[in-house]
Amino acid sequence: MEFVCTGGESGHAFVVMKILVAVVLTLLLAPVAWTEVREWKTADGSKTLLAEYISSRDGKVTIRRQRDRRIFTISLATLSESDQDYVKERVEAGSSGEDGDEAGEADKEFARLLTGEWERSEGHGLKYRIYGARKLRRGKGEGYPLVVYLHGRGSDVMTPEQPWSANSFTADDNYRKRPCFVIAPQNPDQLGWNGDKANGVVKIVEELTKKLPVDPKRVYLTGYSMGAYGTFHLLGQEPRMWAAAVPIAGGGNPGAVNDYRKVPIWVFHGENDKIVPVGQSQAMVEALKDARSKVKYTEYAGEGHGVAGKVFSDEKVHEWIFEQSR
Repeated sequence: MEFVCTGGESGHAFVVMKILVAVVLTLLLAPVAWTEVREWKTADGSKTLLAEYISSRDGKVTIRRQRDRRIFTISLATLSESDQDYVKERVEAGSSGEDGDEAGEADKEFARLLTGEWERSEGHGLKYRIYGARKLRRGKGEGYPLVVYLHGRGSDVMTPEQPWSANSFTADDNYRKRPCFVIAPQNPDQLGWNGDKANGVVKIVEELTKKLPVDPKRVYLTGYSMGAYGTFHLLGQEPRMWAAAVPIAGGGNPGAVNDYRKVPIWVFHGENDKIVPVGQSQAMVEALKDARSKVKYTEYAGEGHGVAGKVFSDEKVHEWIFEQSR
């Protein structure tokens, strides 16, 4: 398609139009990408769903619904023969490198931070600590989990040799069983994990997921006190980012829980907390239960505000966290 014109501003306008038309035609004629939305159908044909393929393993397929971007993992046996054939093609394409389901190597800039020590970094308006073993520089399978720890008010994660509480995930025996990346952002004004600070955490997670061999289906969020409020806030802000969350001695907005009711959550609080009343966690748990969440709740009888050490020293908590996946 070509436009013919002569001279002046109108001539310039038609040249621009010609370029735009060429770009549009190129896009229209380009091969269809693998991220297509298709109609999925049950084996008996009774139900359909418009969604895009994400991944497949162990006889199951994970898809993202077009309408609300919700993610579902479905047994292949329950889907139509056509859908099963489609998934088989996608898996075969992935094995030849088209899908990129396998985790790659760490980006050079970020690989230097994986030393087996707590390193310091900065990005997206926040300073943060990061831990990862050297062996995690090379991807394995779908990648490694990422744990995000949000500290409480007045805490400093940048100065100490190791950030308190977050280092429970990197303790020798624990880390051998559950290798992962761990980050602990520093709150710059100690006035809550919201606004630009919450946005910064999200952007750091998104960046690390791209630059390191992180499994995006296993990104975990936890926080203590002010960090627990931040945990609930970030669950509401990015409910599809987190595979599980552990808020300790905090609270949130009970009216917002419906957005993240399907995220596995284990809430902890001390019965005699004088800093953040235990009712703050109780209200969140009740709201989550009303929203049909399978939330877990542990209340320590006779304990005050400082229960984080008790939580993070419990191996069952770590086992539960790493069992979760989106």
